[in-house]
Amino acid sequence: MNSATVHQLKAAPKRAVSPKSRRAHKALRRQAGTAIGVGAVAVTLTALSLSHLAHGVEIVTGSSQWEAWAMAIGIDLGFVALELSQLAISDKVRRQVGRFARPAILGTLAGSAAMNAFAFAAQTATAYMMAAAITLGVAIPALIYALTRVGAALYIDVHGRAA
Repeated sequence: MNSATVHQLKAAPKRAVSPKSRRAHKALRRQAGTAIGVGAVAVTLTALSLSHLAHGVEIVTGSSQWEAWAMAIGIDLGFVALELSQLAISDKVRRQVGRFARPAILGTLAGSAAMNAFAFAAQTATAYMMAAAITLGVAIPALIYALTRVGAALYIDVHGRAA
């Protein structure tokens, strides 16, 4: 019969959690929560923008509803995807693809703003209401852009420091 020897391993000594690390952990959790909140607002505005953009495309082109929605999704989600890709890649790759991504981001932002403004303004009766509608139409893609940048930066920073 084989006699086995059992060796008991000593447990690693427990480190006391310092108040500073608790504060840092709470700060990271607050930042992560803020990133989620900013992202939720960006998603909500993107959904609103998709609806207005699809409506504007449908009015301008006379296309069917599914084609207008496909175009809206390509424009708005295309610029969000391109922007997020710019934030998530290395500097070397950013330089390589940036010459394509930056003009595409600017073009899709401008197209989204124009179609959102058109969809808002299509239902106005006075010049004042048209000015307000155009302002709202332009503001929505600008807010989506800013919220996407801020939310992604917060998220990336939290996960970079937590690792």
